[in-house]
Amino acid sequence: MTDLELFRTLARQPYRAKGEKAIWLQICDRLQFAYENGELAPGIKLPGEVHLAEVFQVSRITIRRALSKLQQEGHLHARKGVGVFVRQRPERYEVESNMRFADGFKVARDRVTTETLNLTRGDVSFEGGVALALPAGTQVIKLLRRRILDGEPIYLTAKEFPAARFPDFEAVYNKTGSVTEVYKAHGVERYERAETRIAGGFATARQADGLNLSPRTPVLEVVAINCDPTGTPIEYNAGCWPLSSVEIVFPGAVPFKGNLTP
Repeated sequence: MTDLELFRTLARQPYRAKGEKAIWLQICDRLQFAYENGELAPGIKLPGEVHLAEVFQVSRITIRRALSKLQQEGHLHARKGVGVFVRQRPERYEVESNMRFADGFKVARDRVTTETLNLTRGDVSFEGGVALALPAGTQVIKLLRRRILDGEPIYLTAKEFPAARFPDFEAVYNKTGSVTEVYKAHGVERYERAETRIAGGFATARQADGLNLSPRTPVLEVVAINCDPTGTPIEYNAGCWPLSSVEIVFPGAVPFKGNLTP
């Protein structure tokens, strides 16, 4: 079945009365069901609004509402000037201390790339100052970057590092692209995750832009603090995942031989 035939099949089913459920929600339900059972495969580009409106025999406004809901739920994402695409399925990501970011993807590790969006120096933020035990006005290195999996942005992170602790940060990072190598160049051979906090939220304008999401899409916000072996904070990290892009796992000390996946 071609992609177009799939949408025609989804559109053939008669609509229930509007009094039972709005037409745009019925269309949304059909598309979501096709996504969940694998008929709408990751990476598929949807036909344009005009074409979909013709196929489902509704107005463009009705189609737009259905697609917007699915984008806000993280099933679809829009690329400016290109179109609307089906998002990748969630990937398993394991959170462990003293581990490079990509190593958390046990299956997809080799498919993850990094894009540095900004690297500057400036005054520490209020949150960063609290986490790093730095007074207001202290200079820090600020690093904004995102991780990309199979061509899709999946993680946006804003990091802060004490500038006095890492005077050669930019030189080392621009050469290696690695924060871990920056640490090593400044005598920090090993670091530990002191704390990780995860909370649900909705994408801000900056997060939506960085992750190719619609504003107010559900996201997972992660705040983490890294310390050197003495327990001194050296990194404040505020990250954001699209809710549907990742399954975050905290592995225990005892090997688990079962399977929690239904």
